[in-house]
Amino acid sequence: MGFISISNVFFGYDTDSNLLDGVSIVFNNMDKIAIVGDNGSGKTTLLRLLNGDITPDSGHVVRNADVYMVNQFNSIDKKSGGERQSYLLARAFDSNAEILLLDEPTNNLDADAKAHFFDALKTYPFGVVVVSHDRELLQHMDKIAEISNGKIRVYGGNYDFYVAQKQSEQRNLESKYTDCTKEISRLTGTLVVAQNTRQHHVAKQVKDKKNRASGSRIEANALKGKSQETESKRRAIIQKKLNDQIQQRQMLSGQMRDDMIKIPLPSKAFYSKELIKISSLYFAYADSQIFSNFDFSMYGATRVRLTGKNGAGKSTLLKIICGKLYPQSGDIKTFGRIVYLDQDLSLLDCDKTVVENIMSISGVLKHDAHAIAANFGFRGDASKKKAGQLSGGELLKATLATILGSPHQPDLLILDEPTNNLDIKSISILEEALNQYRGAILLVSHDTIFANNINIDRIVCL
Repeated sequence: MGFISISNVFFGYDTDSNLLDGVSIVFNNMDKIAIVGDNGSGKTTLLRLLNGDITPDSGHVVRNADVYMVNQFNSIDKKSGGERQSYLLARAFDSNAEILLLDEPTNNLDADAKAHFFDALKTYPFGVVVVSHDRELLQHMDKIAEISNGKIRVYGGNYDFYVAQKQSEQRNLESKYTDCTKEISRLTGTLVVAQNTRQHHVAKQVKDKKNRASGSRIEANALKGKSQETESKRRAIIQKKLNDQIQQRQMLSGQMRDDMIKIPLPSKAFYSKELIKISSLYFAYADSQIFSNFDFSMYGATRVRLTGKNGAGKSTLLKIICGKLYPQSGDIKTFGRIVYLDQDLSLLDCDKTVVENIMSISGVLKHDAHAIAANFGFRGDASKKKAGQLSGGELLKATLATILGSPHQPDLLILDEPTNNLDIKSISILEEALNQYRGAILLVSHDTIFANNINIDRIVCL
């Protein structure tokens, strides 16, 4: 049986901390396994190690299989990018390699191309290892391997199984955290009682000492010394138990979710009438016509998803609505406050801090900006980080803070492939935020699970 095994592998790109820290795992030519984890956790690095593109700092990689790898492919032009990606994937399946290594294989694929890819994946007779945040793809996998803090853990099922296991682990952590907090409270109370008891004994001994003859004082002092020693040992034992529980709670806190965000109630009612009205729109690029006599309307508080093949004009329509592109003819009217969020999260000023961006974009005072930042997980020094220094997940939360963190929320939020560059954890954060938001949404996304999770009301196919 063909396989690739890695044993006690360390790898760190010559940095102080290792991306992979003593990792061991075996990939065989029968299983379809997905590698998941936060952006920057080492997913693509692991694929490159499996393919032999790089070698570990220490440890062993044994390759006993024919391997074929398709690297992550990004393209500004979704149409040509999707066609190129489909071609690369078709070549991979035609290779009949014992193990395929696919990095974000569904990027740039429209619904038809994804369906074709899933069919090919299902019928492929050998092993497949994918790096992906596409939850629809993860549902087709036999196992999920999660990279976190340099370690890897394998879950024996598809994405639904993985989520159920993670939720169970989270509940277990929360239960332990609660028990730990209760024990800290009990031990703290015990220490207080012990301290009060000691002070009472000292006061009593001083009083008794004055009333004793000198002969009995020697005996009393001996008893006092032995009592103090016993009490001191008891307090030390309690203090050690308390310190151990405090340390345990800190460890549990680090393992629990810290990505919860809080969106305030809006300061006013959202615009409830017609938000967008497009009549007889005509738009063409130099080489192709995109829209001809196109009509579209959208009303307040509704959530609309635009679908269609790559090149149908989905992103173009969003840019026309936002005024980033201008049609050759037709009438476009928009009402209320509209905010456009692209997939690169380019809204923030990279040279400004999180708080400064919130102040600038939301128009709030510094004190309020700090409160908003805290609601989105940026407390203390974290709120002073410049946007250009933020990780992908941090940048998402900071962007959401500027858009949705103040009571002055937009009437319409336009999202163009918002999940494309996000890891699964960040996608969950985005879903949570959008489900707290009560305004209208206009969405372009290939991610059907994401669209369903944010409760899309209407689908418009271009």
